[in-house]
Amino acid sequence: MDEMTAQTRKNFLKKWAGLILVILSFAFYGCILLLPFAPILGENKIIASAALVVLGEASFWIAVLILGKEAISKYRKFDWRRKIAELFKI
Repeated sequence: MDEMTAQTRKNFLKKWAGLILVILSFAFYGCILLLPFAPILGENKIIASAALVVLGEASFWIAVLILGKEAISKYRKFDWRRKIAELFKI
């Protein structure tokens, strides 16, 4: 019984870690939109945007590795257009 709860806890933590990494990947890409308003030099904005892209991609693909094939297939099959239309009531 104790081993079963340890395995369940491990799966729970892996799922949450993967979901947090997916959310972080979207946050990194969202931060790119804020860079033009940042009070830093142009060269530093270029470096920061490249770093944010790399961080966004890396966190997404690490999440893919953690969550596995089933979660990614659910992500691909999800009807995003319908959800966005419902969100904006189009």
